[in-house]
Amino acid sequence: MPDKSRKFHEFTLRSILFRGRNDWFFCYLKSERIAHVLSVLALSTPEGRLDLLADTAGRLPTDICRLAAGELDAAAILADVMGLLSSIRLSATKGFIHKEHAVILCAEYEYLAEKLVQGSHPSPFGSEEFSVPHFGLLEAPSKLIPTQKDVSDIKDKQKNKGQSGRAAAILDVLKKQKTASIKALAAVITDCSEKTIQRELGYLIEQGLVRKNGERRWSVYSLVEGS
Repeated sequence: MPDKSRKFHEFTLRSILFRGRNDWFFCYLKSERIAHVLSVLALSTPEGRLDLLADTAGRLPTDICRLAAGELDAAAILADVMGLLSSIRLSATKGFIHKEHAVILCAEYEYLAEKLVQGSHPSPFGSEEFSVPHFGLLEAPSKLIPTQKDVSDIKDKQKNKGQSGRAAAILDVLKKQKTASIKALAAVITDCSEKTIQRELGYLIEQGLVRKNGERRWSVYSLVEGS
């Protein structure tokens, strides 16, 4: 943990908000981290399919602070977590989130729920109050952590208005033609380069909507069954 972050954590654990509430402070940090991951997934998902889920996850850290401040009760926050779990599973069923990602995200929220319940019983021991908790499970698995390249790609995607429309166009072509190469797709989708179509296909593959068959110039793409 960087020194500045450690100092902030120590300060927060001594504050009136989280004093004696190590588990709730853990929940605050973990919920913020998961919300960050869901926001990145939402940005890379066409047509805003995960926007509501990401927004709901983004409100949870604030609500946990309000819980610690006595403005909300633990049952209400636990209900929010259970709702997020259901939303993630449903999004996976609809194909908006890759099933492997959904399993990881659900495991993170389930662990957060356990800590939330534990935090309902504050520690009476001063020595424990002022220690920085161990956040071994705070970091999301590496395949979900957005890299700088991921963020840059998403920013580039946002600059290109209508790129989500291209994703829909690609899916429409594959639905009609069953399989198509990048060149075949570019012959139909004429408002962008082959490189852009290749990048858009990459996003669709990550979301589990499209599969790639073959290598290099012989590569063709098709819809994943059930998409």
